[in-house]
Order: sequence, then C-alpha cells, then structure tokens
Amino acid sequence: MTKRLKVGIIGLGSMGSTHLDIYSKINEAEVVAVADSIQSRLDGSSRAEGNISGQAEGGINGLSAKKYLNGMDLIKNSEIDIVDICVGTDLHFMFVEAALASGKHVLVEKPLARNYSEAKKIIQLAENSHSYVMSAMCLRYWPAWVYLKEAIASNKYGKCLSLNFKRQTSFPGGAFYSDHHQCGGALLDLHVHDTDFVNYCLGMPDEVFSQGYKGPSGGIDHIVTNYIYSKSDSSTLVSSEGSWTMQEGYGFNMSYTANFENGTLSYLLDEDETLNLFRSGKDSESIKLKDGMGYEFEIRTFVDEILTGKNTNFELLRQAADTIAIIEAEKTSIETSSVVSIKV
Repeated sequence: MTKRLKVGIIGLGSMGSTHLDIYSKINEAEVVAVADSIQSRLDGSSRAEGNISGQAEGGINGLSAKKYLNGMDLIKNSEIDIVDICVGTDLHFMFVEAALASGKHVLVEKPLARNYSEAKKIIQLAENSHSYVMSAMCLRYWPAWVYLKEAIASNKYGKCLSLNFKRQTSFPGGAFYSDHHQCGGALLDLHVHDTDFVNYCLGMPDEVFSQGYKGPSGGIDHIVTNYIYSKSDSSTLVSSEGSWTMQEGYGFNMSYTANFENGTLSYLLDEDETLNLFRSGKDSESIKLKDGMGYEFEIRTFVDEILTGKNTNFELLRQAADTIAIIEAEKTSIETSSVVSIKV
C-alpha cells in the first residue's frame, strides 16, 4: 500500500485554503495540521477568498486536523512529512529554515523569498538537506502555459519571435498587501509569475528595462518590463506588464500573446479561459486545454516526487531564486530609468 503523506499547512489565506482544497482530492496525502495566527480562520468563522474561480472554495470546517496559532509549533509535530508554507513572503525564509532543520519536505508559496539574499540562503539549505523542496510557481504547471512552454521548446510553430504577458487586477487590500516591506508590492507578489515564466522558458535575460509607478502598497504596483537577450536581431522580443492598480470592480485577468514564424497563440483568463491559434490561410483554432489549475498539478507533482523517490528538479528551485534577482533588477531599472544587467 502506498504511503499516505501527512501534511501541515502554515497560513490559511487564499493560497493556504486553495492548497487545503487540493490535498482533499489527493489520495496519497492527508492534511493533519494547520496553523494560522488568526483564530477565526482556525475555527472557521472567517476565511480568505481567492481572485480566480476555483481558488479557496472549501474551508476548515469539518477538517479533522490539529490546529496551531503558531506555525513553529506545527513544524515541531513529528507526525508531519510535508510543511506547506503559505504565509506572507517576508516570513518564508524563517519557516523554510525551521522546516528543513526538522527534516520536513517543504512546499513554499511564491515568491520563494522576500529578497534574493534570502532566496540564495534557501538554495544553500536545500543543497545540504535530504528533504524535497518545491517553490510553488504555479504557471509552470498551468495547462495553457505548459502548452506555450512546449510550443517554444519544440519549435512547433517555428521560431518564437515575440512574447507578451499581461496580469492585471484591482488592489487586493488587507494589511499584508498594503505594506510593500512585507509583500514587495505588485512587482514581487503579482508580476513575479510572468518574470519567472520568462526565465523558465528562455533562461536568464542579460538585461531588463522597466518602467512603473508606486501604488497602494507603497511600493511599485504597476510594472512594464522588456527582457533583453543578447541584444541581437535574432533574439525573441519579450515583455510583460503587471498591475494591481486597476479600479475597484475591475476583477482579475491574465493573458499572453506568443507570435511564432508560423502561428500566433493568444491566451486569456478572465471570466472564462481561452487559448486560440491563428495561422495564415487557415481558420482560427480553439486549443482544448487540460482541465484543472496549476496549483493542483504542482502539488500532485511534489507528492509524486516524494513518494517515488524521484529526484526533484533542483534547477527549478534555482530558477525561482534567480527570478527574484531579475525582479530586483527591474526595481533598479524603474528607480534609475536605465537598462540594468542581471547579477546572480
């Protein structure tokens, strides 16, 4: 009989609640403990909401699990195999360090850490540990984005000439998002998805040129970036825009447009999700996507890696750290109105 992994979730905000929902669908894993500093989340009298349909749909009610107000107490629970860290970004390093010191496997929500210095320390800790560590960069597992990655890697539609990503929403509100010292502003908390996917598909850019402005977090909350590769005419033209400065009621959307030599892919997720292919001389084609969200596929992948003893792709963890170096270069570019080289 396959071992059933015991999971402890720290943080019951929108992502922690979403992870809680997903574990309930995975037979090989069982949530045995949860922690949150807000008592009403633990007793089920309040809960966070997501910004995408399918997020945080369940809740704590009816869950048979130990409950802790302090995540460090959860980590001390010897029954737990996996610590799933869904707290504020500024607390990631502290909990990852403690969980690895306790011999637990670790899934840590995006971004990997609040800054590149802490991210590098997590890499060092992971290198010296026998535990499995995953950075939950969900786009790597999102069906429409998996399709894009494969199309670029295989040259299915010829060389990729240009990529444009966009991610926009209203300000999420709350104490965490209102303090850029904690969340990093939309630059780190929201835009990091697209920067990471650029890194995942094409590798580290040589330079970035970014523009942006501050918003309700007190930090950079609207960003437009050009990712520069080798400054040659043959390099893919890559850009992205991220913002949570849209007016209240705007909602959430994410999209990409990928132009290839022999086709154009256009993806949009707002109230619905669509991926369309356009090719000269042919009717437009709607691409059928695998059902499910990236959160589900990333967690299933992590559980499978642990149970099979398959080596985790450590390069993906390194990429998550390097993505933060790119984000910090984007911030410098905005502040200096200049092209900035990436230093890792």
